[in-house]
Amino acid sequence: MSEQPIQKPRFFMVKVTAGQERNVARIIEGRITSPREGIYSILVLPGSKGYVFIEAESKERVSLITQGIRHVKARAIMPVKKEELMVHLLEKPAVEMLAVGDFVEIISGPFQGISGKVIRVDKPKNEVTIEPADAAFPLPISVPADQVRVVKQREV
Repeated sequence: MSEQPIQKPRFFMVKVTAGQERNVARIIEGRITSPREGIYSILVLPGSKGYVFIEAESKERVSLITQGIRHVKARAIMPVKKEELMVHLLEKPAVEMLAVGDFVEIISGPFQGISGKVIRVDKPKNEVTIEPADAAFPLPISVPADQVRVVKQREV
């Protein structure tokens, strides 16, 4: 009995009902019984609503594993370049996620536990300046951006 040559794994995009990405990924995961099935990974990206990405040997393997799943759309399974997915997998620096007016809490360092409003974001220094909410008078505190957690985003 001769075995087929193993193809290099590629990523495929499967269209699913928006909001059901994790459920579909769990169902697919449950269907995989061994690594010899040719499915290597399942990705659900927060920025890509309505899509599940599957790393597999071939389009046929993806089609077989997703067949009959309720929230999988009947559209064609599309190949996706790894580079296109990597853009979504890179972690953004904490300072990129902060904006003036956000309400944050300091989660580490000497000012741990203090919460307040962001009054300045210094991206080159990776630093934010906070005005504590419970201070009797305005007393700005500058801390590294990775030491704060957003409690409430500013109202636009």
